[in-house]
Amino acid sequence: MANLDEIRRHLAEELTPSQRERGKYVCPICGSGSHGRNSTAAFSIDRDGVHGKCFSCDFYGDIFDLVAKRDGLTLEEATRNLVDKYEPGSRRPSAAADFAPPPISGKAEAPAPAAKAGEVEKYIRRAHSSLKGTEGERYFIGRGLTPATLERFSAGYDQQCYNKVLRRTIPSVVIAYPGAAYYITRPITEKQYDKPKTADAGSEPIFNAGALYSGAEAVFVVESQICAMSVEQNGGAAIAMGGCGERRLLDLLRDRPTTATLILSLDNDPPGRDNTAKLKKSLTEAGILFIEANIAGSAKDPNELLQADADQLKANITAAITTAKAQRSKAEAERLEAYNSESNAGFIDGFFDSVEQSKSTPAIPTGFASLDRLLDGGLYPGLYVLGAITSLGKSTLALQLADNIAANGHDVIFIALEMSRQELIAKSLSRLTWQLATASGLPADTVRKRAKTVRGILSGKRWSAYSREEIELMAAATDKYKSDVSAHVWIHEGVGDIGVDQVRGIVEKHISITGRLPVLFVDYVQILAPVDIRASDKQNTDKAVLELKRLSRDKGIPVVCISSLNRDNYTQPINNAAFKESGSLEYGSDCLIGLQFEGMDYQSGETDKNREKRIRDLVQEQKSKGNNGGAEALQLKILKNRNGRSGTDMSLAYFPMFNVYTDGEFVEIDDSEAEEVFSGFDTSKKPPRRGR
Repeated sequence: MANLDEIRRHLAEELTPSQRERGKYVCPICGSGSHGRNSTAAFSIDRDGVHGKCFSCDFYGDIFDLVAKRDGLTLEEATRNLVDKYEPGSRRPSAAADFAPPPISGKAEAPAPAAKAGEVEKYIRRAHSSLKGTEGERYFIGRGLTPATLERFSAGYDQQCYNKVLRRTIPSVVIAYPGAAYYITRPITEKQYDKPKTADAGSEPIFNAGALYSGAEAVFVVESQICAMSVEQNGGAAIAMGGCGERRLLDLLRDRPTTATLILSLDNDPPGRDNTAKLKKSLTEAGILFIEANIAGSAKDPNELLQADADQLKANITAAITTAKAQRSKAEAERLEAYNSESNAGFIDGFFDSVEQSKSTPAIPTGFASLDRLLDGGLYPGLYVLGAITSLGKSTLALQLADNIAANGHDVIFIALEMSRQELIAKSLSRLTWQLATASGLPADTVRKRAKTVRGILSGKRWSAYSREEIELMAAATDKYKSDVSAHVWIHEGVGDIGVDQVRGIVEKHISITGRLPVLFVDYVQILAPVDIRASDKQNTDKAVLELKRLSRDKGIPVVCISSLNRDNYTQPINNAAFKESGSLEYGSDCLIGLQFEGMDYQSGETDKNREKRIRDLVQEQKSKGNNGGAEALQLKILKNRNGRSGTDMSLAYFPMFNVYTDGEFVEIDDSEAEEVFSGFDTSKKPPRRGR
């Protein structure tokens, strides 16, 4: 018996290593990474060593899933091939099993064990060898079937057949299922079909399912096995539903599509018409091509017409096939026309119309003049990823961007996965107290005393000790927030219960109710609820990034995601590789933005030891300034910009105590002048344009 767990460990042997990236492989499904050293490979093996993932085509599975998808096989066929390849001799061969139609995913019971399948095949052969010269042969011939047809379908006879329904032994014909270790029996004198136990022969398959994959342009779908044999005898390809029902056929076609047009020719009686209506509905919903043709005429079914007028049945079959071919030609022509309409020939006429329309939908300003210049005017529809180390204020910056955008009249949805709505509003009010106090021209020490921290706002005990000026400043900040910002901001908070599907639903609901397109902020991407709890953190982050990218494209909105960084990059200059858990953050984003302390970049001739000491001192110095109410000197880098300039940067001043960022030029301040820290930052000036 094959050890499937051991076979799963051969996954890497089915892959081609990337020429460019260690630990990555060319994707066998979509071909990502197959264009040499300059091609990015998207396939990697999971940490468990037996599952693979491609972030380009979104494949995920083990070696059996991979080979089935790569080679266009069913899971059963792929398993059989891999067992023969890696553990030859462990599988007992079965002639019938090698030609069996594919299993129905999760719908049918498992096929019979090989030993019992062999017994079923022996019974079919024994019954077939017993047919000639018996009343069973005369029964078939009386139904209009020729000896050649009986031989082709291995029809048989069992004089001592026990019928489980009738509960007695009765002479019966045996109808074998081509390509499967399966059969049914029918008493010669009574109409009571019977079939073997599921434990012996497995679940009943579609009769003559191989006709769907024989290359025939049209395949008739009839009810009984004898009707299918009748159609095959008169020039058509046919399958029979038998006792399977429409769901088994739909599942079969979903697992293994056919190129043939289906011709529905079920019985001409009330049950047959009901079954036809159900099957038509299911096939239409599944997008499977079919026509309906009454090839039985006024007879009940095709076999009844065969017995009455074989020539008429043959003519009806030929006419139905001709109609089916014409229908397929029409469908293919329509499909080609639709496909051609998707080419640039169909797009170019509307290209400049969309350019003209873009005048009414310009970039959305961020509220930071320097950042808007780097982004060619502001935010455009697409996926923006903002990354920084812990406690550097990336959530604060995102919130300030959101408030700036809202103050400019644009709707904002803020998905808050780490902080509550109350905390975020307190951050906004804290920022406004500092901005209003600074704008009023107050001395720096007075600004620092009157402006409020988040704790100073949320702690009710402190309010009784505030001066009249402090209360008035809080009231002014609240009024400004209410008048300029609050009506355009929707904050959705959640810890572990908001995933990408819920995010899409929130955005779609907003658009459907308001008719306005929002700017979406997600804080932060790594703690979105997992798409699949069985997948790794990296796989779930990959999926989340791809879905957020798709959301930005489908709805035509800017999506701004906050990302954490790898800990290895806490003492290194920020770069594309720093973004945590996911290659999709780097490759899937339209714009990748990094935030770091000013001065983190490498310096020429500096040793690693000296650099590490310099950066430790730099971080300590900046944190000390921030903790004392001063400004930390930060640098914002555009690491990637799909439709604009990358490799550019700007300076920012971050006042963590008051949750505010400003862009401008810095003036160095001595420790003795610490109380003048606010006046040392000139907000009236615009920073110089800098490039890397």
